[in-house]
Amino acid sequence: MTPRHRICVEDWVEFEDERHQVTAVDGNRIRLRAITGHRITIMLSELLTDSSFRAGAVPPARTGGDDDLGLDRGGILATLPADVRDDALEREAHLLELTTGYSSGDPLNPQPGEPRPEYHPDLSMTDRVRSKAAEIGLKERRVRELLDEWGSMGLWALVDRRKARIRNPLKNLDARVIQAIREQARAEALDSSSAVTTRFRRRTQNRLDTDYGTGEVPLPKDDTFRRAVRLLLDHSPSDPAYQRAAATNQPDRPYGNVIAHRPGQVVMLDTTPLDVLAWDAPTGAMHRAELTVALDVATRSILAWRLTPAGTKAIDIGLLLADVMTPEPMRPAWDDALRYSMLRLPYERILTIDERLAEAAARPVVYPETLLFDHGKPYKSDVVRRFCRANKIDIQDARKLKPTDKPQVERLFGTIREQFSMHVAGYTSFNTAHRGRTAEEQARWSIDEIAEFFAEYVVAVYQRQSHRGLHLYGFPDLTVSPNEAYAMALGAAGYVDCPRDPNLYYELLPVAGPGRVIHPYGVELNHLVYNADILYQFRKAKSPYPNGLWPIRYDPRNLLHAYFHNPRDNRWYTPRWTHALSDLQPFTDLTLREAKRLLIDRGKNPADQAQVAEALRQLQNRTDAPETWSKTARRRWQRDDHRARAQESDAQRSTPAVPTPPPTQAPAAKQNRPPARLHPVPASDDDLDLDSIQAAPVWTLNTAQES
Repeated sequence: MTPRHRICVEDWVEFEDERHQVTAVDGNRIRLRAITGHRITIMLSELLTDSSFRAGAVPPARTGGDDDLGLDRGGILATLPADVRDDALEREAHLLELTTGYSSGDPLNPQPGEPRPEYHPDLSMTDRVRSKAAEIGLKERRVRELLDEWGSMGLWALVDRRKARIRNPLKNLDARVIQAIREQARAEALDSSSAVTTRFRRRTQNRLDTDYGTGEVPLPKDDTFRRAVRLLLDHSPSDPAYQRAAATNQPDRPYGNVIAHRPGQVVMLDTTPLDVLAWDAPTGAMHRAELTVALDVATRSILAWRLTPAGTKAIDIGLLLADVMTPEPMRPAWDDALRYSMLRLPYERILTIDERLAEAAARPVVYPETLLFDHGKPYKSDVVRRFCRANKIDIQDARKLKPTDKPQVERLFGTIREQFSMHVAGYTSFNTAHRGRTAEEQARWSIDEIAEFFAEYVVAVYQRQSHRGLHLYGFPDLTVSPNEAYAMALGAAGYVDCPRDPNLYYELLPVAGPGRVIHPYGVELNHLVYNADILYQFRKAKSPYPNGLWPIRYDPRNLLHAYFHNPRDNRWYTPRWTHALSDLQPFTDLTLREAKRLLIDRGKNPADQAQVAEALRQLQNRTDAPETWSKTARRRWQRDDHRARAQESDAQRSTPAVPTPPPTQAPAAKQNRPPARLHPVPASDDDLDLDSIQAAPVWTLNTAQES
């Protein structure tokens, strides 16, 4: 079997009858530094095919001896015991007196009685060496050796090595074994479960046999191997898997220091699971939520946040950017000290620029210049990029699996966990090893309620609390809060007015493909037909857009409506799904996708709107108690319900669109309606079972209709 060779930085190889150390590997090129100091850059393919190439060359021996391991001798001296250093200094004083006649070595700073007659500079060196050897009890030859060593090594040559011995526990361990231990630890860090050292030893030996041949590089004895593992690895193979994974993902250096001097210069975005279980009262279901935040690096202010059910969408990120430039409204129960006017700014002057700040909370409102986020799918969407392009906002990507590229926002999540999450009922901690057994029983707050608590925490606590990462220029010992840093930064950089587009919400919504044709029966979107009275005016009209199609926007959180912009009056209209009756609650794109999948599994046509509407209607007309639902059904019901309410709240920030009235119903259906939240019951075996994609409860028919 042909052995395989790995070439890494700092490895030694033989090339053209000379030993070289690998200093860099750049794609198909490799840089080598010869033992003589000569440097070359060569194609990797040329190096590997050269007949003089040999991998695994022996590193050159150290010139400083094995005892100092190539360490800084001055650093070693600084760490020695005081008595050992004093002995070395005393010997140096003897040698200084021997060579100069003065123990200090300075004729201008003589000690009493110096120079002594036996060390007078006029005497020969032979006489002075003979006198010093007799004084300190050494042979003349040893004194001359000390003089030579002192001249080449300095004070380190005079240290008693018996008292300053430096031990290297890996000195006798093969370098290939050390490399195999590190490589095997990296290979097991992310995917393998924790195990005892015996499995790690077996796999390391297998790696050595594969790389160098069976039995060529044996491992040391068990005790020696375990000691080497403890010395080489930060975490043992038996440590928890999340600790080993975190240590492996940590880079050896940060990508760069992100520095910002004015509000909005750099805004970091990131999403993390919130360590709190949310509870939905109507269904009794517990579910996880995700927290997305926008952090201003210059002031460390939390500019905006979004709490959503697990699975953050691109529309949530796009609307988060709109929140950054929108004032946070005051809540009725909040104290007046939390108003925007308490930020110590020229409030009256700013109020003339943006009247929305009159009822705003004390949270900065900035115009972001650069966004820094990772490679998550929601952040790379067309919605986010279109918004940034329209508002002249730069985008900077962090590297994959490198949280140190945005350390400020990563540290913020730790602060939120310590100050907020662990004080909320239903706290689960960041891993199961720290989770209590009754975490689900303690959960009592819905996502909307947690979001209100979090908003109060940000405005009342975080923004007003002193931050160790913020300092006033010229006062390094004085720490300030994010709000104080924001007020100070506005004094230096000025206030930038944020855009207040009344149609911002609609412009952030995704467009259905390149556009749609307006048919006599409406427009098609996701195999659903939407129609409104306004569309009849454009059935035969030529589209003013370049491709001749009409752009139709939609909100994936509520597919009951689409959105159409009328170029004649510059207003937005809401075409309604033609098969959506007034008793159908909003449903998301995920629910629709699952409904179509189940229709396909049952041999039915997912493009048939009547069948899709019937499936959703059966799903929403069940009236049993929620205890009969499956766990997945409860979560999906809550997801659709929350996202529909979030969509309605986001739409309120823009000019209301012209609604499309629902289909008319019999008069009896409008009289005595029971409470809105009646919950589904299981369907019979003959019905289409969509329990796993439950969307929302509906109104039920009144008694007269049922009879």
